[in-house]
Amino acid sequence: MPDLPTDATRPMVDKGAVVRVVVYSIVILYLVVDLFLVGGPLRKSFARKSPSSPDVIEAAKDAGVVARIHYQPILLTQVDRRVEENLWRAGRSGEGLPREERILLRRAALNELIDLHLLRLKVRFSQSEVPVGDEEIEDELARFTRRFATESAYLASLQELGWSEKELRFRIAARIQQENYLAKMIAVEVSEEEAREWFEANSERLAYPERVRARHIFRSTVGLDKDAARAEGARLREVVGELAGGADFGELARAQSEDSRSKGEGGDLGWLQRERVPEDLREGLFAARPKEPFLLQSRIGWHVIEVLEKKPGRERSFEEARTEVLAALETVKRRDGLRDYRKQLRERDRKYIEIFFDVLERGLE
Repeated sequence: MPDLPTDATRPMVDKGAVVRVVVYSIVILYLVVDLFLVGGPLRKSFARKSPSSPDVIEAAKDAGVVARIHYQPILLTQVDRRVEENLWRAGRSGEGLPREERILLRRAALNELIDLHLLRLKVRFSQSEVPVGDEEIEDELARFTRRFATESAYLASLQELGWSEKELRFRIAARIQQENYLAKMIAVEVSEEEAREWFEANSERLAYPERVRARHIFRSTVGLDKDAARAEGARLREVVGELAGGADFGELARAQSEDSRSKGEGGDLGWLQRERVPEDLREGLFAARPKEPFLLQSRIGWHVIEVLEKKPGRERSFEEARTEVLAALETVKRRDGLRDYRKQLRERDRKYIEIFFDVLERGLE
């Protein structure tokens, strides 16, 4: 008969472990009941802190959140900054615009920001596939700065946008990366046959227009009374006489012209197309004979004009226009491909995009 266990041989029970097991069991049971069965205070607390809860949404709207993508915010201040950038690129100002137009501008800017956000998400997971080199950034930065006459104008423009030079470089790098990614995703090919068909249908649009190369000496009459305006005209009649006597047109333009853009070049206006010349100068300019300076009045002042060369309009052959046609068709196809790709991104993430239209119209009363 086997020996019965005695107190000395019986295993010792850890009473603390038993207590912990009981406590853990009670806690787990409470969590199950609270979170999954009855919706107790813990579940309600979590719900209040959820990004999709009404309280969190209202707090976000109070903070100026106009949209969320995957719960990531886009602020109304970002939208307004985008509107300013778009107007700036178009050479416009937002002052005095009616409420309806400002709403449309905000909606367009918000759509751009949503598309960019979705695109950044795609690019973020493909950064190693679309690296951006320092040389690319420097080239694009140089192209950007060449748009400004002076460095001070460039720096003033950055200040107006609220950007530092470091932020500008970052934005340029991000844009190049996005463009490289899109170029990889949206393959564009234009066949020779497509190009020829498009050329045949649009040959008139591709014809060389009639052009003249001219220079002028300009005196403004804006804000002058009639006597002062006539005096400016008389002054330039004397200039026409000086030119007839052999005076140098370029020297007179640099000394007397009030057109700051051309006077440094001796009044040279470059090659001009008929449709790009102000209407009150158009007929006189294109009817003039080369090398015969003449006086002409426009709505803004007096001009001594000399036509240097003329080139009549003519049709272009496909060979002459081939590069331009291919580039135009590639641009159209890339634009359409980009539109479709962005549409796909929107459709894929549609349920993760929230727009708060009441915030979008805030401050436009």
